[in-house]
Amino acid sequence: MRRGLALALFAVAGCVGTPRASERVALVDPAMGATLTRPCSRPGPENAERFFIPAPSQITATETATLRLLRERAGDYAASLGNARDEPTPFDWPADPALYHRQYVGYYQDGRAMIYGNYFPAGFDADLSRPTGLCDGGFRFFGVEYDLESRSVRRIAFDGSLGGPFLAPIEP
Repeated sequence: MRRGLALALFAVAGCVGTPRASERVALVDPAMGATLTRPCSRPGPENAERFFIPAPSQITATETATLRLLRERAGDYAASLGNARDEPTPFDWPADPALYHRQYVGYYQDGRAMIYGNYFPAGFDADLSRPTGLCDGGFRFFGVEYDLESRSVRRIAFDGSLGGPFLAPIEP
């Protein structure tokens, strides 16, 4: 699976700002990085600045760490999800990455190179070339902050929702 993911990411790397509808991964133009990293109903990176286009290998590392962390923590959130299993959840994404669109931008936070990933259900109609969000979209919309130096996820934060359930961030 890693090789297929790396090949797909390599193909997307040359398409910043112009992903095709069939693509699930988009690299957001650094000029729009500030918008992507400031979601309206979940925590995002603090002090994000100097945005850049991440390399395919950096996206692969981000996704690999995110997949692993979601698998590891799925049981911790099972009770909170309760009856919300009628549609795929972030914890289903590791088994089928096609369930989610992902947008990425690199940034610096306090001098450290980071990647921000914006994840949302594949059924949500959006222009992947532009930062995508839905205020109060619910836990199915989430963001990932990945530290390139430590090669680890700093936080997975889920959108809030007026109807719940509310999922606390994963902060390893």
